[in-house]
Amino acid sequence: MYGNKTPGNESRKTTSKKKQLQNLDRVASTNSRPNSRAGSRVGSRANSDNEESDNEHDNDDFDEDDDNNRHHAELTWEAQLKDTIEELHEKRSSTREAALKKLVELTSQYFTADVLDSQRDDLMDLLKKSIKKGGPRECVLAAEAISLVFITIGEDDEKMFTDLAPLLKYTITNHESTEVKAACIYALGTACFISSTPQPSHLPTYELLHFFADIALSSGASANASHNGETLAAALEAFNVLYAGVFPRLGPKPITMQARRIFNHMVPAAKTLLEHPTVEVRVAAGETIALMLEILDNYQRQRDDGDISDEEESETYNDDDPEDLEEVTGDFRYDGLEGLVAALGSLSTDSSRHRSKKERSAGRSAFRDILKSVEEQERPTESLKLREYDVDFDGWVEILQLHYLRDRLTSGLQTHFVHNTMIHTILPSTAILYSPTQASQGTFTSGSRLAAAVISQAGSKAGSRAGSRPSSSLGIYADAEDAKAEQLDKVDRKYLNAEMAKMRQVQRKKERNQNKYDD
Repeated sequence: MYGNKTPGNESRKTTSKKKQLQNLDRVASTNSRPNSRAGSRVGSRANSDNEESDNEHDNDDFDEDDDNNRHHAELTWEAQLKDTIEELHEKRSSTREAALKKLVELTSQYFTADVLDSQRDDLMDLLKKSIKKGGPRECVLAAEAISLVFITIGEDDEKMFTDLAPLLKYTITNHESTEVKAACIYALGTACFISSTPQPSHLPTYELLHFFADIALSSGASANASHNGETLAAALEAFNVLYAGVFPRLGPKPITMQARRIFNHMVPAAKTLLEHPTVEVRVAAGETIALMLEILDNYQRQRDDGDISDEEESETYNDDDPEDLEEVTGDFRYDGLEGLVAALGSLSTDSSRHRSKKERSAGRSAFRDILKSVEEQERPTESLKLREYDVDFDGWVEILQLHYLRDRLTSGLQTHFVHNTMIHTILPSTAILYSPTQASQGTFTSGSRLAAAVISQAGSKAGSRAGSRPSSSLGIYADAEDAKAEQLDKVDRKYLNAEMAKMRQVQRKKERNQNKYDD
C-alpha cells in the first residue's frame, strides 16, 4: 500500500548503494600505488581495508591469546592447589570446607606429588585440625583429602601414618556422625595400606586388621554405630584391602598361621552380615569371605601339588606355638562351606519384595561372582578400558584393591593410573599405562630413557613390598619386557607427535602475525 516509501525499503536501498560504492573503492584501492593519494572515497576504502586487516590480525591475536589462556589455565592447578592449602588456615568454617572440597578435586584430577610433598607437614597438620575441630562436613572432606594425599605421596611414609592413626581411631569410635566414621575408616585403611610395609609381622597393620574385624564382629557396636550400614561397609572394605595387601600369597611361613587365624576369627561375622538389610554390607561381607577363601584355597593347592610339605611347614614352628596350632597349620578345609554356598546361592537369586528392584539387581550380580568363586573356585576377572589399552584384573586380591582405589580416586582414576608408579606396584597390570610425561612439570622423556626410568622407579618402590606381594609384582615393568617396551614406545611417539603438532600450530600463528607486522 505504501510502496517504496517504507523505512525498510529505504534502508535496503541505502545498503545496496553502500555495497556498490565499497566494491568500487576496493578496485580503486587495489589499482592504486602504495604511496599515492586517492580521492576521498578511495582513501576511505583504503582505510577500511587497513582496519579489516587489523581486525583480522586482532582475531589471530585473540585466537593465540585464547590458546595461551587455556594452556595457562591447565597449568595453574599448581597455583590453585597452593592457594587452597593456604585457605585451610582461615577461621571461617565455610571457607575451610570450600578449600577442602577444592583440595579433594585437585588431588584427584591431577597428579600433585611435587606440590603436596613440598607442603607435607603443614598440610597434614591442617587436615588433622579439621578432623579434630571441624563440623561433620569438614571432617568428611578432610578424611577424603587424607586418603588422596596418601595415595599421592604416602608410600613408605610410615611416620605420617603413625602420627595420624590415633586421631582417626578416636574419631571412628567417638564421633556422633556415621558419615564421619565411615570416611575416617576409609582414610585409616588407605593410610595403612599405602604407607606401611605389608607384612603380617608389621604390628600396626596387624592391629588395624583386628580393629576393623572387631567392628564387623560387633555389628558396629565397637565403633558406637550398632548395625549402621555405612560404618559396617566401610570397615569390611578397609579390612579387605589390608588382608589382600598382607596375605596375597601364602607359603611355609608364620604368615600362613596368621592368615588362617584371622579367617577363623572373621568368617562367622561375615556370614552373619550376609543377612544385613543394607546391600552394600551384604556384598562387602560376601567379598570378604570370597577373598579369604581364594587366598587359602590357593595355599591348599600348593600343598596338594607338593610345593609346600608338612616337613617344611613344621620347621617354622616350635614348642611355644599357641593352642590353636592344629587349626592354623596343615591342610586347609572350611567345614561350613555347604551352608555358606546355600546362603550365597539364595542371595544370587534374591527376589525379596521388601527390597527395591535396583537393590536386588545389584546384589544378584555381585553374588553370582562370589558364589562361583566360593563353590567352584573360579577366579573373577574384570577389565577396564584405559587409554588405548584393555587392562585386566584377575582374582579378588586385584579386583578389591582396584575397587578400593577407584572409590577413593573417583573421576581421577585414569590420571593416577597413568602417572602414579605406586599404583603400578600394587596393580602390576596398570604398569603399561605409565606416561612419559611428568604430570606436575610437563616434561618429556624419550622412549629408551622412559623404559629405563619406569623400570628403575617401579623396581625400587616394589622392593619394600617384596615380602608379601605376589611375585608378579616384583618385576612389574620387566614382565614381558620387550612387548611392554614396544607399547610404551607407542605411547611415547603418540605423545611426542601431539606435542609437536601443538608447537607447529603456535609457530605458524606467530609467523603469520609477524608477517602482518612487517607488511
